[in-house]
Amino acid sequence: MNRIGLVTTDPAGLRGPEPDTGTLAEALRRDGHDAKVVIWHDAAVDWAGFDLVVIRTPWDYSVRYAEFMAWLDRVAAVTRVLNAPELIRWNIDKRYLDDFAAAGVPVVPTAFCATAASAEAALREHGTGRVVVKPSVSAGSRDTGLFTAGDPAAAELARRIVAAGKTAMVQPALDAVTEAGEHGLFFFNGDYAGAFHKGPILLPGGAYVGGTYTSTITRGAPDEDEIALGRRAVAAVADIAVARGFGPDAKLPLYARIDIAAGTVIEVEVSEPGYALDVLPGTVDIFVRAVRDRLR
Repeated sequence: MNRIGLVTTDPAGLRGPEPDTGTLAEALRRDGHDAKVVIWHDAAVDWAGFDLVVIRTPWDYSVRYAEFMAWLDRVAAVTRVLNAPELIRWNIDKRYLDDFAAAGVPVVPTAFCATAASAEAALREHGTGRVVVKPSVSAGSRDTGLFTAGDPAAAELARRIVAAGKTAMVQPALDAVTEAGEHGLFFFNGDYAGAFHKGPILLPGGAYVGGTYTSTITRGAPDEDEIALGRRAVAAVADIAVARGFGPDAKLPLYARIDIAAGTVIEVEVSEPGYALDVLPGTVDIFVRAVRDRLR
């Protein structure tokens, strides 16, 4: 019997309910594993007692970044972690988008700004167009805003991000995303498993649709071109892992979510995506099979 830990955080670190991890643990137990849901910063957990630790929803990592990275090092030293720790470290910082661009995967062109001056210069390059400003390390759209590039609030958000010791991202806003949303395509061990559709989250001026952060998720129906682009992105992970000298587990993510709109990759999540089991319940069995295959 394999002992498996599914990593989450306490309710204070989650933005809204997170029912998926408990459902996945129950399914693993039905498959014959000893599966437990564990809080990543719980000092009482014996991580060496697990045969496999799966990173699920430690969604407060962005506000406890140094602590999370130190925890990841400690756990990786005593047991196997999936996705691979080096993949997690790389993917948490959205500067990974540059690696996909270099691999020929179409991504949103992004300026990564370490100073307020460079962020202001990047905003000027967009003229009167709309932009998205956010930190390169964040989760749940924290400190993320949609603005006209000349809006003083855009520069102010970038300055606030930099002043907090983070890197500010400046991206052109894609009309397809801001008006209609995007598809999130799931892959387990490289195989396509289904998709959700996520409605628009941001309003111009830095506000959220509906006034607070709300992610409207429904079952998605990506076309063949989007699925093919998702496969390209997952395949590129292997090439990036080789180029960066990552270990063998990093070449094939146990799980990956590729966010796509208008023929462009918005994000590649191989660190801590939710699985949207409420609209994609079949993902449970796919996940269990994927874990079983990796344990073999």
